[in-house]
Amino acid sequence: MNLQPLLRASAVTLAAALAVAPPTVLSAQGTLAEVQTPARYAKAIEFARTLVAAVMQESGTPGMSVAVGIDGVIVWAEGFGYADVENRVPVWPDTKFRIGSVSKPLTAAALGLLVEQGKVDLDAPVQRYVPTFPRKRWPVTTRTVAGHLAGIRHYDGGEFLNAVRYATVADGLKIFQDDTLLFEPGERFSYSSYGWNLISAVIEGASGQDFLTYMQQNVFDPIAMRQTVADYTDSVIPHRTRFYERNRDGHVVNAPYVDNSYKWAGGGFLSTPSDLVRFGFAHFGGDVLQPATLHELWTPQSTNAGESTGYGIGWSVMMEGGVVVRAGHGGGSVGGTTGFETRPQERAVIALVGNMTQAPTGGLILPLITEAFLESEALVAGPAGPDMTGDFVCTIVTGSGATIEGAMKIGGSPAHYWGRISWDNGTVDRIIHSASSPDKTRFVTVDEGAVVLDLQFTAIDENGLRGTWRSGGNGAVTCRRG
Repeated sequence: MNLQPLLRASAVTLAAALAVAPPTVLSAQGTLAEVQTPARYAKAIEFARTLVAAVMQESGTPGMSVAVGIDGVIVWAEGFGYADVENRVPVWPDTKFRIGSVSKPLTAAALGLLVEQGKVDLDAPVQRYVPTFPRKRWPVTTRTVAGHLAGIRHYDGGEFLNAVRYATVADGLKIFQDDTLLFEPGERFSYSSYGWNLISAVIEGASGQDFLTYMQQNVFDPIAMRQTVADYTDSVIPHRTRFYERNRDGHVVNAPYVDNSYKWAGGGFLSTPSDLVRFGFAHFGGDVLQPATLHELWTPQSTNAGESTGYGIGWSVMMEGGVVVRAGHGGGSVGGTTGFETRPQERAVIALVGNMTQAPTGGLILPLITEAFLESEALVAGPAGPDMTGDFVCTIVTGSGATIEGAMKIGGSPAHYWGRISWDNGTVDRIIHSASSPDKTRFVTVDEGAVVLDLQFTAIDENGLRGTWRSGGNGAVTCRRG
């Protein structure tokens, strides 16, 4: 079989990270039948490819894969780099990655189904479904466990690198079940993947089925998530990527061996971005859960003092005016990192995965790619803006009124700018041109593999630039020629 038509060479290399002869980062376009890419998304795809290639190069991530869905259709699915560096196996759209804690919203769907069937009361003590779980000083409910409010601890010491095979969910509970709660349930938010081990035991007790069997029959099969499986280390799993990390010298090495059988529900699944997009879509049309149940999962919980946690049941949730604008989850595992986000109002879903510990799949990269697709027609509308090449001194004003200055150098042309910003704190950001129109030019900056800044210049004249910035916060930015 001639693979050349399916492989597209990129100028980006991983030489610095791999410390070997520089391989070319390959990109494999999705070939799934349901991937439909209208011409209007061409500019969005071009920008997204540039962004993914940049974060791969900066971070040294060997392989990444991304899928974007709009209004029920996967409009882009593509793999980048290597699933297996040693054997030069490229990442394809069906390459399976460790999705880490993105396993939690998958498990939340199973829990929601049992709530709908009247088999789980979220506010009953967990011992109703898991009688072997020791009673604590205070009652522990499924709701508080699922919202990280129960006081169950997270990983301790080297437990994240656990390499022990656990035959059953109940065996995995033994790691933490005898430990004292960190606080009275509801007192504060404290993230706990072990809590989701307990959720999987609740699902087994309420359903009368093995957890993985229940997930397969009631969540994965109905949604046609055919590439989502438990990460069994002793099984031959087609298209499973290898797993990597960076050592102290910055070189990419094989990640330590781990066995995730102790935490299927909280971080033990393999999947693909396309499967995760399908999962997200299923929440828009009532295909997996009834609207009332989804409202339960997507309503941020609160502490006993009434403070919102921004987390529902297995989902991180952002709300504006009482409406869910984003719901998703991040996932970090040994040799795998995932970002997953839905936008219910726009009916958009994105998933991005990498085969390296702490790969750059979070922060601004998900919203930037999603917005590029949602604004795709604006990206191609009208001629490019005025020439912005040259040297500038930029000042960012933060929300607190503090200022940060940097020297910005822009080269290229309005059709394709490139550049960098050297900030007064010693960091240097790489600039990626996002879009230009007669009244706006937009740059994105990347530092140490992460997308750190979104700059939108809306006032451009012979004296300089004025606009806004977005990162962890928002504010104004001005750049004068200098």
